[in-house]
Amino acid sequence: MPGCPDEGDHKAPKHRGLNDYYFFCTNHIKEYNKAWDFFSGMSNSEVQNHMRESRYGDRPTWKHTETSAEEELLKAARNSYFYGGEKSQHDEKKHNDNKRKFAGDTNTPEYEAMALMGLEPPVTLDEIKTRYKKLAKKYHPDLNRDNPNAEELLKEINMAYTILKLALKDYKELQEKQ
Repeated sequence: MPGCPDEGDHKAPKHRGLNDYYFFCTNHIKEYNKAWDFFSGMSNSEVQNHMRESRYGDRPTWKHTETSAEEELLKAARNSYFYGGEKSQHDEKKHNDNKRKFAGDTNTPEYEAMALMGLEPPVTLDEIKTRYKKLAKKYHPDLNRDNPNAEELLKEINMAYTILKLALKDYKELQEKQ
């Protein structure tokens, strides 16, 4: 402030653009901050719009829809593998044939992970990694900005990969003990 003997080492914006500043002493910055109104001169709709945009750091967001084409393809592949078709058109014979492919219980996370990734036993770690890399590239959110569910798909793929990797590790450890 003109005439103030104290050093002005506190920065305060001159306007809403936040690119030009005043420098005040401690006492004067307190006064300025009490009087400062960022939204001064803005209409209610402008204030609401600014608050909505700043909620996400002024970064773009995408609307979430129920399902995307890619997710539907993955679900169809999973359903085809589990049920031999759409769940609503469940074919008992095909379902039982698919169940016989596995020696154990088909209602396991490992079974579901293989179906999600489009794999059939027996699988090797290299096969799991190769399929994971292919799916991760295909469904990565950065490459599918128009797909609001890409992030969730990638999370499912990551989880399936982790489940299969750990199951294979456990299987190998069990084999070594025998």
